[in-house]
Amino acid sequence: MQRLASYGRDLVVLRGQWCAVCLVHCLVAVSPVLAKQAEPFRETVDVEVVEIDVMVTDRRGRPVRGLERDDFELTVDGRPVQISNFADFRTYGATRESADPDVAVGGPAPLTIVLYLDAPNTYAQHRERLLGRLEEAVAPWRRVNARFMLAALDERMEILVPPTRDLDQVLSAAAGLSAGSARGGQSRGVRQRTIGEMIRNDEDCGGNPYCAPCEDNWGDLMAIARAFAYGESTRVVAALDGLADLVTTLAGVAGRKAVIHVSSGLPQRPGESAFVYLVEQLCPPVNSTIMRNLSDAAGAILDFDRGSRFNRVSAHANANRVTIYALDAAGIRAGSESDVSAPFGRTALGGRRRPSSSNENLHTTNVQQGLVLLADETGGRALLNSNDATDLLGDVAEEVSNTYSLGFVLNDRRPEQVRQVEVQLAGGKGKGRRVRYRRSFRDKTLEERLAERLLSLAYLGDEENPLSADVGFAPSGEARGRLDGLIVEVAVPADSVTLIPDPDSGEGKGRLRLWLLAVDEDKGTRTTVRQTGARVGAGGVPSIAGAYRFEVDVAIPAGTYTVAAGVRDETTGVMSLVRKDVVVPLAPPE
Repeated sequence: MQRLASYGRDLVVLRGQWCAVCLVHCLVAVSPVLAKQAEPFRETVDVEVVEIDVMVTDRRGRPVRGLERDDFELTVDGRPVQISNFADFRTYGATRESADPDVAVGGPAPLTIVLYLDAPNTYAQHRERLLGRLEEAVAPWRRVNARFMLAALDERMEILVPPTRDLDQVLSAAAGLSAGSARGGQSRGVRQRTIGEMIRNDEDCGGNPYCAPCEDNWGDLMAIARAFAYGESTRVVAALDGLADLVTTLAGVAGRKAVIHVSSGLPQRPGESAFVYLVEQLCPPVNSTIMRNLSDAAGAILDFDRGSRFNRVSAHANANRVTIYALDAAGIRAGSESDVSAPFGRTALGGRRRPSSSNENLHTTNVQQGLVLLADETGGRALLNSNDATDLLGDVAEEVSNTYSLGFVLNDRRPEQVRQVEVQLAGGKGKGRRVRYRRSFRDKTLEERLAERLLSLAYLGDEENPLSADVGFAPSGEARGRLDGLIVEVAVPADSVTLIPDPDSGEGKGRLRLWLLAVDEDKGTRTTVRQTGARVGAGGVPSIAGAYRFEVDVAIPAGTYTVAAGVRDETTGVMSLVRKDVVVPLAPPE
């Protein structure tokens, strides 16, 4: 299976690079009673209130408090909309109701703060510097009524600590990461070596009477620059895919989510500084032949531009109420990124071939531009240009904990479409103030929202079981090629389901919706979310021993799985979300 080019369909973005093809053939057989009654449910009433989280700061970056509903103007796709719900959230300094960090606290909608480490794009020394002072830097987070979480990207995105109110658990796990390897350190000298290789190629051509520098060897020079751009592009795409996987996992988590994305920069235009170095320093346009090189380099820069991919990930984050704070772990980028001892050719002492200060600035701007784009589009902030983690992270807690929520009823439904949002302060209140918010949202169907909840349940926990549903397992005794059998048994107490009297018979009838997902965390794979529905009571699935019972035959490879099951009473909208671990043994040989 290939990763989708667009992140519009949140639930099919794969976690990791590979997914076993056989996993998509799950939920292949349902018990006869359920299969007979299964039918798609149609939404009769699905009123969605969209919430836009808004942060207002003054000239000094301090949160502005005391604004009211009438102080804001909200437009969707350029048309004004009425703000139907308004809240002023202040969770900074909130007092917990329990000394137990995992006991829920009351108050406003929940906030989840995620520390996310992008290992392949973080230099080892940058990571060590950040993690060395992390506990001090996040001390203000202890005053936030929030949950905390740790995730990291290496070969694939992994959840290291699921949401918890125990910040020390996150810090302990992060400290363990500092002893590991950071693959990002391997790329630190790549740009330096690329420029050195260009210079050597140019000097070899200059020493050959039959080779005209920057003309006969232009193709070789461009190939060197393209190889560098390709390597940078590969890392950027992997980083964005990992971030998209994290957003997908957070999709079903209630409330606001703030992701602190840590890296040493993500270039929006991979390889740009190398191409510019070619046409501005190594091969300046001194004649008409070399002038044509300008268009070659400009075209290559556009070829590797990944701005649209950054925008898709930003839209994906906005669709799932995720705000990104992009932290540049490189800190203050003083001087040249290229080591002064690097071999830049025989003319290096004269400085003509060393990357100019403007080229170095272009490189720095480029690697930070991707971070700025992610933050600006999602209502967050790029945390740049400081070697002190306390400077970068100190005020994030207060900022994300002081927000306004503008809610509106989405009457003009356009399922699956990305809608553009604009928020302004009315009546001159915006003078000297900055308003930050997510720039878009996506109109989701009920089915998608339900499946998102299940996906987050599978990876992050947070069971909810008001229907008192129970999940069990049994071997199916049937194997299909390389797939092994598992029966998932779901029971829902009859007295927890709301039945409506039938006009003719007077007997009660209702509907239940059932959906399942299986995750193999060790292999980084999962099945697709599959769902079905059934009538219960009169004319439907009967109650047996006081419960409505369903069996689903799942065909999956042998392994250890977390199975997440969701049951929804369609009459009341009440949902139960339950997950259990199960080992699927190898089927006996035929």
